[in-house]
Amino acid sequence: MAFAGYPPPEHLLGDLGMEAELTTETTARVRTRVTPQVLSADGGVRAGVLATLVDIVGGAIAARVLRPDWMATADLSIELVGPPVGPWVEARGSVLRRGRTTLVIEALVVAVDEDGDDVAVDGRAPDPVAWASMTFAVLPATNADSPVQLAADLPMRWAFRGGDLELPIMDALPVTVLDAPAGRVSVPVRPYLHNSFGAVQGGVIALIAEAAGAEALGAAQGRHGADMVVTDLQIAYLALGKVGPIVTSARVLATGPDGRAGAVVELRDGGADDRLTTVVNVTAAPADVTTRAVP
Repeated sequence: MAFAGYPPPEHLLGDLGMEAELTTETTARVRTRVTPQVLSADGGVRAGVLATLVDIVGGAIAARVLRPDWMATADLSIELVGPPVGPWVEARGSVLRRGRTTLVIEALVVAVDEDGDDVAVDGRAPDPVAWASMTFAVLPATNADSPVQLAADLPMRWAFRGGDLELPIMDALPVTVLDAPAGRVSVPVRPYLHNSFGAVQGGVIALIAEAAGAEALGAAQGRHGADMVVTDLQIAYLALGKVGPIVTSARVLATGPDGRAGAVVELRDGGADDRLTTVVNVTAAPADVTTRAVP
């Protein structure tokens, strides 16, 4: 979410150049440009980048819908179902269910052009790039000046402004691979990756899990992690990562005959007694067999 002072001038969201619009009180859309820095080995936009779009669109809607109450993200799931052909990708979120203690938001991710119109491929009707959902726990408001409430007063349109993303996004974090077969990667916690509460932003968590899962699943098949394309993420947010570094481990569950495979990735805050912050189910496939290849 964006409000006075967040994100700071040097921040991943600013470098991604995301643009957002609250289309109604219960719907919103957020888009980012497709560049080489955000692509997987198959030429499609990384699952973690799309999850970042979903995280932002879901948070913007939840802040408006739940005011004056607060919210905490419980989970995020994203399934990639088509090739992100660009030149932009856009997450379109809406309220799926509002309950007394939870709020569920659905998002479709589509490829769009400069004008925001859906992009067709080979004359076919435009298809979604991905489907996603988020669940928020509803928390009673105790402070009208909280970041959540400040975000609820967002204008109808805003943008994250920063520099251009000059490095591949995994290098910009940066991700350091400690032990590929074990899915052990490390990412420092710094303001460049913060959310409005000074912890690691939810989309960044998705990117870290994507990297760890790809490394473990690639090693299990004798491949480099960079050769794997993550197609599904199921994220359970358990605690904030505020100290760092964030260090992962992964357990490979199964590998199919075509190389498609799944793993469970755990993220821990190494500077906070290795507290478990997130558990993520990751599904990936080698780039040469994934169906997401750009035509």
